[in-house]
Amino acid sequence: MQKYIEFNRGTYTLRGMAYIPEGASAKHKVPLTVICHGFTANRNETLFIHTRLARRLCEEGIAAICFDFMGSGESDGAFEEMSVLTEVADVFALLEYVRTLEYADLSRVALHGMSQGGLVSCLAAAAVPDQIQALSLWAPALCIPDMAHGSEMLGVSLDNIEENGYIDFRGTKLGRIYVEDAKTVNVWEAMKKYAGPVQIVHGTSDMSVDFSYSVRLQEMLGGQCVLRPVEGADHDFATLSYNQQRLDYAVEFLKKNLCG
Repeated sequence: MQKYIEFNRGTYTLRGMAYIPEGASAKHKVPLTVICHGFTANRNETLFIHTRLARRLCEEGIAAICFDFMGSGESDGAFEEMSVLTEVADVFALLEYVRTLEYADLSRVALHGMSQGGLVSCLAAAAVPDQIQALSLWAPALCIPDMAHGSEMLGVSLDNIEENGYIDFRGTKLGRIYVEDAKTVNVWEAMKKYAGPVQIVHGTSDMSVDFSYSVRLQEMLGGQCVLRPVEGADHDFATLSYNQQRLDYAVEFLKKNLCG
């Protein structure tokens, strides 16, 4: 069953879709995965891959929620108000909403994130490690803090951001808060606080987020983290084969760690 949902973070209403396995109820609670989209995407994600993931998980008896971050998709707010840290706050608000769902087994909740959603998922899981049973990542954008300390963000010069309060990213305003908040993030220190299982799926030909960032995280986490390279895949995993691989890897990992 699919169900449209709304929840609040402060004055913002955030919107999404819940995918609920047949038979899930207060008497038959099921595990749940919160699915986080990437930069400039929405809850369906590029190539609708998160919708496909949510439906696959539902078939395996795992509920899933895909939602639009503040300033993206159908959720309230302007994109220029968004940052990695506002998105972490969005995840916390959704986790509070999940606590109201009678069918959700709160001892079996996972986070899944694509690209920037992967970085956000890392930071959220590290902040509330007792609430997150497993962490699934696709091409996590662990490079964002490094970019914020440079002269460009996503290929756009930061020279005038102080004066203008934003940069022009492909015709959309990316606010100064995005850069300022990213500078404060240290995902490597944060992830030392998360002891649960982690899986990273990353294309070896990713030109947006270098594969070496995922190698570094896997090496830092050691045995708790599995890195699954997809040979030749770009950031969007833009072939049928690449997409099938990342879907299969994620479903296998989440089923193993949420369903025992």
